[in-house]
Amino acid sequence: MSFSKDKIPFRRRVALTAFLTLIGSCQIPSKVAMDGIGGRTAYNVTVQESNSEQMLLNLVRLRYSDIPFFLDVTSITTQSTFRSELSPTFPIPGFTQDNPATIGTGVMWQDQPTLTYTPLEGSAFAARMLRPIELQTIQLLTYSGWDVDRIFRMLIQNFEGILNAPETSDLPDKYSEYARFMEFTSLLRAFQRKGELQLGVNVKKAGGEGHPSEETLQIAFPMENNEGKQLAEIMRCREAIGGRCRREVDFGFNARGKIGVMTRSILSCMYYLSHGVQVPQEHIDSGMVKAPVCPDGVDSEEWQKMFCQLIHVCWSRFPPKDPYVAVKYQDYWYYIEECDRQSKKTFALLMQLYNLNAIVPTNRGPILTLPLR
Repeated sequence: MSFSKDKIPFRRRVALTAFLTLIGSCQIPSKVAMDGIGGRTAYNVTVQESNSEQMLLNLVRLRYSDIPFFLDVTSITTQSTFRSELSPTFPIPGFTQDNPATIGTGVMWQDQPTLTYTPLEGSAFAARMLRPIELQTIQLLTYSGWDVDRIFRMLIQNFEGILNAPETSDLPDKYSEYARFMEFTSLLRAFQRKGELQLGVNVKKAGGEGHPSEETLQIAFPMENNEGKQLAEIMRCREAIGGRCRREVDFGFNARGKIGVMTRSILSCMYYLSHGVQVPQEHIDSGMVKAPVCPDGVDSEEWQKMFCQLIHVCWSRFPPKDPYVAVKYQDYWYYIEECDRQSKKTFALLMQLYNLNAIVPTNRGPILTLPLR
């Protein structure tokens, strides 16, 4: 690039010459390499967005009865290079055409990333996706600040005979059973807001070699008001100790062969939440997607609205404007709206749950056990 000295005032030529000379001799700051374009922050944001898009894509796949698939970003290696040079391209003031002298500068920034993807498949990954979620995970999520009703609706499919869509491939056939579980979790949430809900896990040692340890879920809350009495009735807590209902429920089947707490697996949670994915009517008419079933004569819109309190995935023919997360599938866009706080919370909980179960920990942390007796 060159300039004519007749078109640039003398002072500006001097200042521009000094500025370009200064640039030509500087070095790239370390902060730019770490946090700028192509730096650590940029990769952090990009990988997070990619993980969210992958999870939403698999939810949509399950809504279409397709097979989910995961790729894991196992490593990111990047090499940043910066080069500056001076070259005779800009005329220096004071020299004539008979005695010319020019100076110029060139700057080059290059970032070369190398990403490694690993398909998550095989027996180990399948077992992790199909393994029932442990009660300790539920306890951990509850005491880390998550809504207990959101946790129970996502992770528990049966609580002492109170059903919560145990067959996640389809919505419940009986609205009354689902509504009772909703009532149960809503009451738990009411006591959690007041700080009056206690939730613990008791791990009983194995009886011998080859016998797994037994876990029980412990729940305690006051029974002094109508909400407490109502919740105690649902949980079959007939007696109060010190004005509080205290229940200890076995994980899985108890000694009498009755169901205590049955939790979902990660894949089962995804199947369950996939019912919140709205689809075009033409895909329902063509048989690509099963139409939602309305149990007990309940209005379909009310039934879907009740379920979508957890998560609501919209669809559009065109790319949505500023979504929370969006993916394209079957020639349509599926997305969660940025303003949909409930769906965003549920989606974030699903992502955290997936990450918690990504690696089975060898050493467990301390477990909170309630003194129920």
